[in-house]
Amino acid sequence: MKQEERLKSILAGLRSVISQLDNEVFRKTLDEVEAINPKWARTGFDKSDKKEPSRFGWTLENLIWILRNPDKLQQVLNDAEEIRLKYKYVIFCGMGGSGLSVQTVKTTFGEPRNLKIYSLRTTDPAVIKDILDEIAREEGSLEAALKATLVIPISKSGKTEETVSHKRYAEDLFKKIGSDIKNHLWVVTDKGSPMDTGVYKQREIQLNGKGDIGGRFTAPTTNIFLLPLALVAPGKLKAVLEKAKAMNESGDINKDIFVKLGAYLYMMAGEEKKDKVTFMVPKELRDLPMWSEQLVEESLGKDGKGVTIFYGEDITKDSLKDVKENDRVFLRVNIGGRKTNDKLWSELQKNRYPVFEIDVDSVDSIGGLMLGFQRAVAVVGYLWNICFVNQPAVEGYKEGTREVMRGLKPGQKVEVPSDWKSVSFRRLNLYYDRLIKAGAITERELEAEVENLGAGMDNAPAVYAAIIKILKARPGFEAKELTSYGRMTKGMKAVLQKARTNIFTNFLKMASKLGEGPDKNHSYHQNIEAGKDMWLSTYFMPLKIEQPEALEYDDNLIRAQTIGTVNSIVKRGRKVVLITFNSTTQEAEADICLFFKAVKSYL
Repeated sequence: MKQEERLKSILAGLRSVISQLDNEVFRKTLDEVEAINPKWARTGFDKSDKKEPSRFGWTLENLIWILRNPDKLQQVLNDAEEIRLKYKYVIFCGMGGSGLSVQTVKTTFGEPRNLKIYSLRTTDPAVIKDILDEIAREEGSLEAALKATLVIPISKSGKTEETVSHKRYAEDLFKKIGSDIKNHLWVVTDKGSPMDTGVYKQREIQLNGKGDIGGRFTAPTTNIFLLPLALVAPGKLKAVLEKAKAMNESGDINKDIFVKLGAYLYMMAGEEKKDKVTFMVPKELRDLPMWSEQLVEESLGKDGKGVTIFYGEDITKDSLKDVKENDRVFLRVNIGGRKTNDKLWSELQKNRYPVFEIDVDSVDSIGGLMLGFQRAVAVVGYLWNICFVNQPAVEGYKEGTREVMRGLKPGQKVEVPSDWKSVSFRRLNLYYDRLIKAGAITERELEAEVENLGAGMDNAPAVYAAIIKILKARPGFEAKELTSYGRMTKGMKAVLQKARTNIFTNFLKMASKLGEGPDKNHSYHQNIEAGKDMWLSTYFMPLKIEQPEALEYDDNLIRAQTIGTVNSIVKRGRKVVLITFNSTTQEAEADICLFFKAVKSYL
């Protein structure tokens, strides 16, 4: 059956299913949804949540309800107006969707002249230092800057470890300067969570006061998306939601671009083995792929299956595999009639690579795109019979982190375990034996491959190159992850982007990711640990971390998150190596550059 005919067949089978998703499962209990369609009960409920297992609060019916209750939007606008009148700096602290929605709003709509917004999604003290240094420079002193600052921790559970640590740090910092934190901290959380204490001004995540929306589904209908939007573009609040509604209630499944996208991704990943989506967007929507990455990968990266989002690669037609061997799908969004990356797209079409495009008229379509992608993910989850609303593998890294922290004695610093084997290169240490522990390679074959390269096991670039050559020679290595635990400086990003392009994109013709942890633990870690076993992960960690001058932030947490993530991945038998720097990241940039240059020479 041709792809066009197969896609029509899948869509035909979804006609009543999509009507159920859009109109019937909203605010229904598990038993009620079971009666409507047992498959939605299996895929759309997080049964580990005994209080509120339904995760269908994000659906189209919720958006319609909000538009029918304008007082709910007015409350958001009132909150935003109060914040604008009192503060010049707003620091949102949230992981996963809680932070990515804020970041996407900021880069899509910009900031007003007299207000700056920050999305804090890491436990790296250097990032906190950067924020505090910037606002201090603008106000002349940190004390003056903090008097004009509001901190907003966001956590559905009220227990998100990173966000709890941010809140605690803010409390200590304002106490140190002698300012009442109650005037400078709001919390956004579900009613009854540990953060819902009554001490601070609190707003619930959902405008209807329910708890049936998971973090990655909170845009565009909750305070996590709407409050930052009301801060930077209050006049667009209702328009964005009305456009989202119009974009997602076509009434004709064959004209519903997002249902069609879901069916297409399911067909390509599940039946054609093309499970890597190369996502291209115009600069106005530059953070939409990063937001979509978490939505798609944390939702679908389960049971050895998954759809993976790639963006930011320096792709040309020459860096792609032959169309017969290609494992990518190409997705683009066009805005205002302008075609994104049109030269490459024309080459893709001419050579019959699989492509899918979505046209929107303005940045006001961002809410419609977000809701639409959520509907597309629900379609894939339904067809694949995957629970698309939980994230069990994310708990693995969290428990790994806690295990490291529990083992610390008072005053002790987190260090790489002494029994992990490593080889050094200038300031760098390459810990390679986690691959051996995971059963991905044997020490003997690694030594033999290094010898074939004319080097010894004391040569870190040769060891890394040997790992790549061994894994590439057999099935199970289709994608590369490069993740920095801590702030990725501009210099390091440039170095890693060059290595990504030269080694993986162009030489190996392989899809690759570049990101920062622990932010990425809440985005693509679920997919790497429990989705398709196709990754080689390389994590980078500085051993010297810059600290805020006013008050140190505990750097044990980010180190523990790095070690805990490695341990969690190894337990799953997945492929990972760790590279540490005996310096700050900035001081190691030149060494990282030389390391990858040497790796390329061995390959």
